[in-house]
Amino acid sequence: MSPALANAAARIDLGGGLWFRLARVFLLTLIVIMPMEAITAAREMAMVGAALFLFVHLCLSGDRKWRSTALLWPWVLYGLAAVISLLSAVDPAYSLKELRAEVLKGVILFYTGVHFIRSEDHVRQAWRALMAGAALMGVFAVILFFLQGGSLLRHFLRAGSLHNGYGGFGTYLVTIWPFVLLAPRAFDSARLRPLWMGLIAITAFSGYLTFSRATWLGMLIELGLVLVVMSRRRLRTALAGGLICLALLAAAIWLVPGASHGERWSKLLKEPSEVGGTAGDLMALWSHSLGHIAQEPFTGIGLGRHSFSKAFPEFRATHQPLLWHSHNMFVELALQMGLQGLVAILWAFIALIVVLWPHAPPARGDTVGLFGTAAALMVVGFSIRNMTDDFFVDDSGFLLWLLAGLALGARWWRDHQAQKP
Repeated sequence: MSPALANAAARIDLGGGLWFRLARVFLLTLIVIMPMEAITAAREMAMVGAALFLFVHLCLSGDRKWRSTALLWPWVLYGLAAVISLLSAVDPAYSLKELRAEVLKGVILFYTGVHFIRSEDHVRQAWRALMAGAALMGVFAVILFFLQGGSLLRHFLRAGSLHNGYGGFGTYLVTIWPFVLLAPRAFDSARLRPLWMGLIAITAFSGYLTFSRATWLGMLIELGLVLVVMSRRRLRTALAGGLICLALLAAAIWLVPGASHGERWSKLLKEPSEVGGTAGDLMALWSHSLGHIAQEPFTGIGLGRHSFSKAFPEFRATHQPLLWHSHNMFVELALQMGLQGLVAILWAFIALIVVLWPHAPPARGDTVGLFGTAAALMVVGFSIRNMTDDFFVDDSGFLLWLLAGLALGARWWRDHQAQKP
C-alpha cells in the first residue's frame, strides 16, 4: 500500500474510533437519564448525539453492513399503519406530530441500539449504565416518598421518583426489573454481590411504593419467569411458580394496603357494571373502545393518546377526567391505527420473545445471552403492565425499543462472530 493510502486509512480509522467513542458516551448517558423527567432537553440531545455520531462512525469506518434483525418487517408494517392512520385521523396535524415524536424516534433508537454493539464489552457497559440509572431512581424514589409524607399503609401518595409520576415510574421499574434480577449472574463477583442484592431490594421496595397493582403484577410475573428460564426443570418450576404467583396475587388483592381502589369485587361475576372503583371505570372505558373498534376495525382515529378525547367528546363529558384515553396499550393501538397497527406491534413483541428466549439457562458471565433473556422477559412484563394503562409512549416506549435493539444487536454480533473462521 502506498504511504498516501496508508495515511488516509489511518485517518479514517482514527476518525471512526473517535466518533464511536462519542456515540458511546451519548448512548450510555441516555440509558442513565432516560426516565428523568426534569432533563428532557438533555435526553433529546443524548438521543441525537448517539444516533448521529454512530452514523458518522459507520460511514467513516467502512462497516456499513445493515443489521435488519427479526423486527424489520414488523417495523415496516407499523410505519405503514401509522402513515395510513393519518388519512382517517380526527386531528391529522396532531397525529403527524405524534408520528414524528413516537414512531420515527422509536425506529431511530432501536436501530441505534442494534448497530451499537461491536463487542461483549459494549453489552456490559450498557448493562452497567442501566443499573446505575436503576440505583438512582430507586434511591430517590424512597427518599422523596418519605420526605413528601408517604405512608406504607395507605396509597394517598405514591412513589414517582424522578419520573413524571407513579405510572411512568412503575413502567420503568417493570422494564428494568429483569435486568436487575439477572445482573448478579452476568457480573458474577463476590465483591459485587452485596451491591446487586441491595439494588434488587431497593428496586422491589420502590415497586411497592408505587401502589400500582399493574406494576406489582408485572414485576411478580417477571420474577417468576426469571426462576423458570434459569431452571433446568422448567415445567416443574413453571407449575410451582404459577401456583405461588396466584397465591400472592390473591393475598395482594385482599391484604396488601393500596391493593383495592374502591372496587366491590363481590359484584364482579354477577353485576360487572356495579364493581365500581378503578376497575369499574376501566370496564366502561374498554367497552366503549372495543365497541368502536368492532364498528371500524381497520380505520384508526389517529396516533396520539389525546386522539381519544378529540374523537369521543361525548364520552369524555360523561365520565371522570382520568378516562382521557383507553388505558390499555393494545386497545389503544387498535383504536389509533386500526387492527393492522395492533398486529404490527404484536408481531414485533412475539418476534422479540421468540428470538431472545433462551433454550437453556445462560451460563454465568454470558452477558450476551443473559441480556437477551432479560430483554425477552422485559417485553412480557411491559405488556402486562400496560394492560390497564398505556405507557407505550415517550421515554417508556423509547427505553423499551433501545434495550430491545441492544439485545438484538448483541445477538447479531455473537452469531456473526461464530461464523468467522
